[in-house]
Amino acid sequence: MTDNAGKSGDAAPQSQPLGTVLPGWTTQMDMHFVSIAESEVVAELTVSEKHYQPMGIVHGGVYCSMVETVCSVGAHLHASKHGLMVVGVDNQTSFLKATRTGTLRASARPLVVGRRTQLWEANIHDGSGKLVSTGRVRLVCLEPTSNLAGQAAGTLAK
Repeated sequence: MTDNAGKSGDAAPQSQPLGTVLPGWTTQMDMHFVSIAESEVVAELTVSEKHYQPMGIVHGGVYCSMVETVCSVGAHLHASKHGLMVVGVDNQTSFLKATRTGTLRASARPLVVGRRTQLWEANIHDGSGKLVSTGRVRLVCLEPTSNLAGQAAGTLAK
């Protein structure tokens, strides 16, 4: 297990301790990492009103964001060993059970880890252990000099 992580678009110091919120989108979500390893990444958030859609349940985008984040962090661990970066190119998230309160725990594991692409799967459980959402993220590995949104990929997270 390692105590550092990074995600494309969420720059993080390599010494970021577990249990804290990484900068960027994870800060807005109030998501913190429970464990980070090449075999599994786990993060949690406590549901609050800012996570709701108008019906008073957790917005589907929250589940999608959690899935993409834990999958991207795991993929980053593999890609960075080769000097590469990762970006998600496909996120398919299914909403299985509505949630209004409590803690959501997302865990991601790799299905396929290649040099150029990766496929990760994540499950989100509520505080009682019920599966509330599941998803898969396909990611592409990029050289730091690759053009991404008009800049070198390696300069975007700075």
